[in-house]
Amino acid sequence: MPDADSRVPTFHGDFLYGVDQSRRVMVPAIWRPKKAKVVFTAILWPINVEDFLLVLPPERWQMLLDTLKTKSLHDKRVATLERVIGATSAPLLLDKVGRFCLPDHLALPAGIEKDARFVGRLQKFEIWSPNRYQTATPQDKSVAAAAAEEFNI
Repeated sequence: MPDADSRVPTFHGDFLYGVDQSRRVMVPAIWRPKKAKVVFTAILWPINVEDFLLVLPPERWQMLLDTLKTKSLHDKRVATLERVIGATSAPLLLDKVGRFCLPDHLALPAGIEKDARFVGRLQKFEIWSPNRYQTATPQDKSVAAAAAEEFNI
């Protein structure tokens, strides 16, 4: 179990930040872990569309790795999934002032250029191009309403 300083908070809210010429972007202050050297992992998501960056804290990334580790080495689907995630993901480390540097191979396909919208997903978060997020939001609310009813929330 990680110590209290290395645990990351839950991710609530929706924040818009500018992206500088070096592709650095501020992470919301309330989302930053107390310990400096926490490595997040960003993945282009969903895999077949690449609309946004799904950002996983270390514990959630480890869960994904552990799940894949239990699968057969002979399963071509698993190998393909690992290869695609490996090619479309990157570790993100906060710098001293609380910024991530978004790699080109992730930011460009996700459409993240001058601005980035951070959207909380409780135990993980997303980074969107503001235009793509605005387009997806009305559809998301319909899906969320149906899911909440189905899950009896």
